[in-house]
Amino acid sequence: IGPGDVQWMTAGAGLLHEEFHSERFTREGGTMEMMQLWVNLPARHKMTQPRYQTLLDADIPVVELPGGAGRLRVIAGEHDGARGPAQTFTPMNVWDLRLSAAATVELSPPEGHTVALVAMHGRVTVNDGERLAPPQMAVLSRDGGAFRLRADEELTMLVLTGEPIPEPVVGYGPFVMNTPAEIHQAIRDFQSGRFGRMPA
Repeated sequence: IGPGDVQWMTAGAGLLHEEFHSERFTREGGTMEMMQLWVNLPARHKMTQPRYQTLLDADIPVVELPGGAGRLRVIAGEHDGARGPAQTFTPMNVWDLRLSAAATVELSPPEGHTVALVAMHGRVTVNDGERLAPPQMAVLSRDGGAFRLRADEELTMLVLTGEPIPEPVVGYGPFVMNTPAEIHQAIRDFQSGRFGRMPA
């Protein structure tokens, strides 16, 4: 995949994968940036059929922000009438936000969503108070409503919002389930070769 492209993976009932770079990168070197996010699935979807979605940069809608403040790519969810191409199991937004230095934007997540801000490049002031710098992350109050971001310098950040899933989460290594018993079963399935299946 190229710059700006996104791989959206649903592990579901079991999927083996690895990240790797191109042969050209091996030969020439350079800087490679990658952000990996893990999104929980509700218990009823934990054993869903695994899938990959390759979201090309050209297919990800871009919203120009008011006053020339910057732009927002809608990877998942919706913003200002633009819908992201990522298919999700619960309501969520994944926004790739770029702000010019000293620019300000106000964003309004859906009511009740958990909101996480991930600073990737540049420093930002949140709600005229807290400041974030890479690689910091902030989680906002669910009852906070709209929030305000001011770029202290040219800024790239992820804005993540999602409807909470009121279920327990148990993780062990790469396995994420709802109970310890389900984790033990997933490990047994992996060790016995029953972890997913190769397509015909």
